[in-house]
Amino acid sequence: MGPWAYYSPLFFGALLVFAMNEPIRGLLVRFPPAAQWAVVASVALVAAIQSQLLMFGAQGAFAQVLPVPVGRSLRGRPAVVAGWLLILWVLLSGTTALLGFEEVTTAAYVTGIAAVAALGLAAGIWIWGWPAAVPDFGRGDGQSQD
Repeated sequence: MGPWAYYSPLFFGALLVFAMNEPIRGLLVRFPPAAQWAVVASVALVAAIQSQLLMFGAQGAFAQVLPVPVGRSLRGRPAVVAGWLLILWVLLSGTTALLGFEEVTTAAYVTGIAAVAALGLAAGIWIWGWPAAVPDFGRGDGQSQD
């Protein structure tokens, strides 16, 4: 998988928001156009990051592999658990935003706390498993198996 395919959720998440910029800016009619576009760009950035995290979560949950820096991957049960927690984060954070927008504050607080807990647990598992991560390709000494 090349970088264009791997990071495509970033582009598609942002593109989706930019395609819906008119309804978003319609909610902000009191603000000047520059501020409206700043809000659209901020929402696009959040959607891009959420889309990428959802892809990482699916990769962990279903392929049992989570990437860590320097060409290594966390594999097995920690990747599955962290992957499902990332998926839960995306679902609960979106639900929190919708509940907050509808001014259902108690439910928004509860789902928001659960979302942050899911993200924190996923990050903790990812950091804890980092030393045990195995090399993706190669013999483990940085050389390829060509």
